[in-house]
Amino acid sequence: MKSRKSLSLLLLVTISFIYGCQREEVLFQEPILADGTRFKDLVFSEVTSERDVKYGQNKSAAGREVDLFMNIYQPAKDTMLVRPLVILAHGGGFTSGQKEDFDDMAQAFAQAGYVAATISYRLMDEGGLKTAVVDAVQDLMAAIRYFTKDNAYRVDEDNVWVGGFSAGAVMALHAAYFRENELASAPQEIVDHLNATGGFSGNSGNPGASEKIKGVINIAGGLFRADWVSAGEPRLVSVHGTRDKDVAYTKDPAAANNPNGDFTEGSGLIHPIADRVGIVNQLKAIERGKHGAFFTCSECFAEIRNFMYNNL
Repeated sequence: MKSRKSLSLLLLVTISFIYGCQREEVLFQEPILADGTRFKDLVFSEVTSERDVKYGQNKSAAGREVDLFMNIYQPAKDTMLVRPLVILAHGGGFTSGQKEDFDDMAQAFAQAGYVAATISYRLMDEGGLKTAVVDAVQDLMAAIRYFTKDNAYRVDEDNVWVGGFSAGAVMALHAAYFRENELASAPQEIVDHLNATGGFSGNSGNPGASEKIKGVINIAGGLFRADWVSAGEPRLVSVHGTRDKDVAYTKDPAAANNPNGDFTEGSGLIHPIADRVGIVNQLKAIERGKHGAFFTCSECFAEIRNFMYNNL
């Protein structure tokens, strides 16, 4: 028989970000333009890959030791001295999903000239969504530091982009926009967990290296509070369906009746604030699109790359 805690966790997964583990088949197949524009077009016909590279380790909420891995892609025979870095995270409601879900996209980024990685991160085996987001953010920071600690991959530390889909986008958004100056407005559950687990940088590995973020790729994600976005913070490009029922484009109507629940404020609320505070940003709102609208949008990936190219 399932415990009451297990049943509660199952209910949370059902109502929060569950679509992330139901990833639609996505085709990042575009023509290779050898004479195209690097970082905007796919100009490399070949990439190299390293799979299951361990970048860190940390404890899950239930106290299990979790090894953290990534798959890394680079353009083959690339002579550029430093390259922008893109780190992508899968969806799955912080309870499921795997780094391989975004291998196709990472490979396409490498074909455009980026160093790209897809990461695993600690999944929720106890506790709630708020503490799971903190754990995931700490893992993402360790992944950034893995590349900057000795720069064996020749990454440009001033051009690190993080992103993902659904839960992965929630992680990336909080890594970029939830910082020390937002603690006063954060739920106590988050503050307590940060204090107990090493703060925003965390203890997942590679301490002391740069973890600076240049920009965020937000595909159907949200922040616990959209007004955590402040002037001078990273650039932002988003794709979000306006009829997303899993991570609301604005705010889940149920949140009005449960202000302390696990709800987020989506791209439709985040981007007006980014405009107001002067953050360079771009929102692709897919009218009547649902949670997986990005995966049927033929032009969205190219538009993301174009935004990044213009902001490197």
